[in-house]
Amino acid sequence: MTSALTAYVQSRNQGGVDIKTTVDLFRRYQFLERAAIPALAGWFLAVPRYEDKIALGYRLWAHAERADAFRRRLKELRGGHRDANTEPALQRVGDAMLHAPDEPCFLAGVRLILARLGAAYREHLAVADASANALERRILRAALADLDEAKAWYDRRTDAFSPDERERAARWTRWLEALLAAAGGVSGLDARAELPAERPATALFERPATLLFDARIQRGTFEPFDQRMNLTFEEKRVAEFRIFFNEFYAAAVLATILHDAWRADAPWEFFHDMAHHFWDEVRHAEFGATRLAELGVAPDRVDLVLFDGSQSLPFLHRLCFLTLGLEVFYMPRKQPRVKRYGEAGDFRTQLFADVDWNDEGNHVRYGKKWVTHFLEDDSREIEDLQDEIKEHMKAIFADLPEGKLSPF
Repeated sequence: MTSALTAYVQSRNQGGVDIKTTVDLFRRYQFLERAAIPALAGWFLAVPRYEDKIALGYRLWAHAERADAFRRRLKELRGGHRDANTEPALQRVGDAMLHAPDEPCFLAGVRLILARLGAAYREHLAVADASANALERRILRAALADLDEAKAWYDRRTDAFSPDERERAARWTRWLEALLAAAGGVSGLDARAELPAERPATALFERPATLLFDARIQRGTFEPFDQRMNLTFEEKRVAEFRIFFNEFYAAAVLATILHDAWRADAPWEFFHDMAHHFWDEVRHAEFGATRLAELGVAPDRVDLVLFDGSQSLPFLHRLCFLTLGLEVFYMPRKQPRVKRYGEAGDFRTQLFADVDWNDEGNHVRYGKKWVTHFLEDDSREIEDLQDEIKEHMKAIFADLPEGKLSPF
């Protein structure tokens, strides 16, 4: 059976995809890719396995990259606004990715959306003209390679479901399929079905107040920086990679910013930068898991005091606290650590420390850029915001020495 886009192109005998149809399709593609970002940010906090948190971090950034590629091309094409022209039926599909009733339904739901996006991208690529649609073809080919890798991960996770989880996920994905059919499919060109009357589960997703882990990872504390510097080389290396693993707390702060700021009046570039920053912090936690495993040590604890202390602050204060407070506070430690591992000939460890140092400089720039942006219509300066944060955090860190922002 010939699908709707193929039938449309064949009926016009044009041998490719015209501008108006390209705009309509790319607008829908970028919407679904973009809608996955707050969904993955929220569920990053909720899924208990740290391996899944790392995988979701990679997946979230990939959604942001694909959405950005579609949006950049849309800027070059004649047509309507990228976001203002999204139909309500498609918005319901995007919202449903977040509001899954449990983890198996969430994973199965995102897997379904990825499968439908992959089918749409393949069909679009097949009917696109090699010359007239050359730019779209390049974007679609890159998106497909990335999307196929992501779907393979979701396949592995959903294949491991118990029979009960499989049944719940099946009910949920049938409802998502019906929502997508009511929107005319990913392309919007398919015949439209009736909007499904009843949602399989009534509860809506509410992001957790803290970062959840399974029983392997407990809340604990770490040695203060000064004490770590007095350890032996081997002890210090393990202690520092425990701190790397603990950067899950920073990723979690970014996840709450992405989730909470989604309906704020902010440019797409803000969410793109925050998605990159989030991914970096997830990777830093992965550095910890990777190097600890190589050293024969299992990660077993996190200290979430910085995350928990920031959660009653508005997202702008959280962003300022993380990027222009903590990142700046930690920066003087970075270069000496890279040098120390190099002088010891431990270039494997130095690699992770070197990349971390580089990433944190970018994060400070993100903070300066976006805190300044959000203060444009505000009577306050960055320093005023930092004073408000300092006052808020006093009650949480009453025992910290003056000038220190972190207990570790």
